[in-house]
This record gives sequence, C-alpha cells and structure tokens, in this order.
Amino acid sequence: MQEFIMRLVLSVLSGSVLAVAAAAVFALPSVAKATEISSSGAVLFTSDYLYRGISQTDEGPALQGSLTLSHDDGWYVSAWGSNIQFGDGSMELDISLGRSWSLNDNWALDVGLMQYRYPEGDNDATGFNFFEGYAKLSYQDWQLGLAVTDDYFGTGVGKFWYLTAGWQQSLSEQLQLNWHIGYNKFADAAEFQTFLGSDVRDGSGYTDWSLTLATQQLGVDWSLGYAGTSINSAACNALCDNRWVFSLGKSF
Repeated sequence: MQEFIMRLVLSVLSGSVLAVAAAAVFALPSVAKATEISSSGAVLFTSDYLYRGISQTDEGPALQGSLTLSHDDGWYVSAWGSNIQFGDGSMELDISLGRSWSLNDNWALDVGLMQYRYPEGDNDATGFNFFEGYAKLSYQDWQLGLAVTDDYFGTGVGKFWYLTAGWQQSLSEQLQLNWHIGYNKFADAAEFQTFLGSDVRDGSGYTDWSLTLATQQLGVDWSLGYAGTSINSAACNALCDNRWVFSLGKSF
C-alpha cells in the first residue's frame, strides 16, 4: 500500500506538470493577472472503484487523487489517479483538457478531451490507453453527457459511445441525493463481447446506474451509494453486479 500511495502521488504530480504547462499557456494573454488561475484538488477513499458500473479494483477498495487548474475564461486542465486491479497494471492516470461555459443562470456547457492512461499496461501487446472526447450540458440540477472514442480501452474495440443523464437534489442543508444513469453503446455485439472477454446476452450495449446520498461532516465528504448494470453477472465475473459503495474524501 505504501508503494502504491507513493506512485499515486508521483503520477498526480506528473500530471500536474502538464497542468502547469497548460495553465501557463492560458495565462500568456494576461500575464499580469495571476489571480485568473485557480487550483483545486481532492483525495478520496472508496470501497470499490466503479467505472461505468464495472469494478476496476476486483471489488476491492481504491485510493484516488485529483488536481485541477482552471482559468477564469473557462479553460481547465486536470490530472486524476487511482489504483486498479486488472490487466498488467495497478494504476490509472487520466489527463483532461477542456472548457466550460455558463450560458446563463440555468444552463452550462462543458466540452473536452481526456486521455486514460494505464502506465504499467504499456508492456501489454494490446495496451489499454485511449483518448475520449466528451460534452456535458447542464440545466439547473439536471445534466446530460456524451462521450465518444474510436479505440475503447485499446482492446480491439472500435467506436464506443457513452450517453449519460444525471440529477442532484438537496434534501437538506447537509444532505444531497445524486442519481445517474448511463448507456454504453458498442458498434456491435462482437465488440461488446471483445470488451468483456466473454459471451454476452445483452446485445451491443448495456446500462449502468447509481443512486447516492452525499454529505459533508467534520470537514470530510461522505457518500453512500447503490449501483449496478444490466450486464448478466456471468458475463462479467460478477464485477458488474449491484452493490453498495461507500466513500470518504477531502477537497482542497
């Protein structure tokens, strides 16, 4: 665990080097206005790292960290890292570059490009690294999103689309309810089967969903959620089954 924590910190720091470089580019037109650049980050422990409904840690816990630099005009760059448990690697590092707009008091738009990196997976002939473009449209407490790639997980899967919808509602000053549903669309059933590594009975895609209660107490963010997918359990070695997920984190 100590070795992983050190590698996670180094990975997030390496990503932040890219972030600093990008932020410098953002700031060139207005070097004198250093306050236009802001930073934020978080450290999170979760009982299971679910990515689009599927456990990335073989149903085990994960330690995650993130760092984001953003400019007042909406540009941002971020690095995010987590331990994983699949393939040859034990770490995931995601780098994203994007821009967000507040269209008015109710509407907001966010578009960007993300690279998913699995540093230790580079020795694998297939490799898991891939790029993904995304767009998110928000209206008050509602959000719609679309992500697209033509090389999903670098596993021989071609085009992939991810369509999401989400909603969040404050139940009280200290308690929030978050709802999410996503549809994972592959080009055909054969590519879906390639992605899972087993026979599928669910056509060319699947649905994932989650319902989460979140609160902040003692300066720490706490959440408890229930999540699942429409994939048959036998097709994913039970990594996509319905499950409870607990997390706690600290933002800064």
